[in-house]
Amino acid sequence: MEELQLKYEDKSRKWTERDIEAELVLLDKKIEEAKESEGDVDVRDYTILKGEFLKNCAKDYPEAEKILREAYAITGGASKKMEILFQVLLMNIEKLDLDAIKPDIATCKQLVEDGADWEKKNKLKIFEGVYCMLIRDFKRGAELFLSSVATFTCTELLTYERFVFYAVVLAMVSMERKVIRKEVIHNPDILAAIGETPHLREFADSLYKCNYKDFFKAFVEIIDLVRADKFLDTHHGHFTKEMRLVAYK
Repeated sequence: MEELQLKYEDKSRKWTERDIEAELVLLDKKIEEAKESEGDVDVRDYTILKGEFLKNCAKDYPEAEKILREAYAITGGASKKMEILFQVLLMNIEKLDLDAIKPDIATCKQLVEDGADWEKKNKLKIFEGVYCMLIRDFKRGAELFLSSVATFTCTELLTYERFVFYAVVLAMVSMERKVIRKEVIHNPDILAAIGETPHLREFADSLYKCNYKDFFKAFVEIIDLVRADKFLDTHHGHFTKEMRLVAYK
């Protein structure tokens, strides 16, 4: 199983239709063998592996989601269930399928209550924060991201650099000045990464210090980044209007 996992994680490999068909036959065989001679855990693990193969290598998201949900149905333990749902959420976030994302976020929250581990709880904040961006709930998204700055591990969804960009931009447009001061301007984790995104430091510092000439220069550049962003693009007009109101106020 470990060899198959490593092979499916090799992003440099190009999979032909023939390769995919052969691999699916192999995985189905492994699942049947596990049903006959191994335990439920092995059946689950090979089913998850098939779902991940369909997702990562075959890029067949509908079939991958179907298989992963089959694996979820035979899985025990809140943390393992969340691992599977995170795979499904990754696909539906990629597709920007808001109707599919919402119920799985709610299910994950219940799994946290059922005893999922600390890492899953923290990762869920990032998934939910992205969902909040997509539905234009910038304040809730900022709260989730800012509370996760020191514990971020969700690299399968976002790079840390991109995560900090979202945390800063959402905070500046939606949070009170005292929160911005503590959680952005004087946050050592934010300060360590804010320089990775051009103009982001100037954007935050100049607004906080009421240096409006420098702010509007940086703001123009940030608007371009927002417009080019997959999750924020459809909201760039709203963000621009609200950010101007914050500055004028």
